[in-house]
Amino acid sequence: MKYYHGSTVKGLTELQPHLSVGAHLQEAKVYLTTSRQLAAHYIWDIQRLGIRMPMLDIRKDGTLVFQEMFSGALEYFYKGVSGYIYHCEGDYTPDPVVPTSYTSDKAVPVTGCEYIEDVYEHILQYEKQGKFIYEHYEDLPQWRIDVIRGQIIRLIKRFNLVADSSHPSRNFIMEKFPRYWEEAEVLYEHNLL
Repeated sequence: MKYYHGSTVKGLTELQPHLSVGAHLQEAKVYLTTSRQLAAHYIWDIQRLGIRMPMLDIRKDGTLVFQEMFSGALEYFYKGVSGYIYHCEGDYTPDPVVPTSYTSDKAVPVTGCEYIEDVYEHILQYEKQGKFIYEHYEDLPQWRIDVIRGQIIRLIKRFNLVADSSHPSRNFIMEKFPRYWEEAEVLYEHNLL
């Protein structure tokens, strides 16, 4: 079977297992997908962002839905970012949580590679083809905004971001979710977080 892996790192000949910040699996793995489109979403500038937050839902038919958690998120994460979609072949373990995704706890050889000059423009091409749905923050119903609030508060609590000023996600959360950050500070101050 053919698999893909998105990265900003050039020239890889094999993919090494690693533990991603915020990953749902808490052990070192190589993450692969059968979807080139999903691989593009994982071309992520972790140095600039300090966090991985793809905001994706994968429908049963394979259609990706990008669900903005703040206004302009797709452009913020991907505009001007370049990277690579690596191709791999083999037989790997299906991920129990993310459809079309697979993992390996051993190094995976790379069989090919393609360069993506601007990931944002690349992703928008899928929207033009009807293979991608872009849900803008401004169009979300209130219940979805409430869900986002809960996710951010849990993330702040999980990584103890109020107390840990060195955590790589802290500045991003403070900048993009200032209301939720203020709420978390109050909860923390009163031992409720």
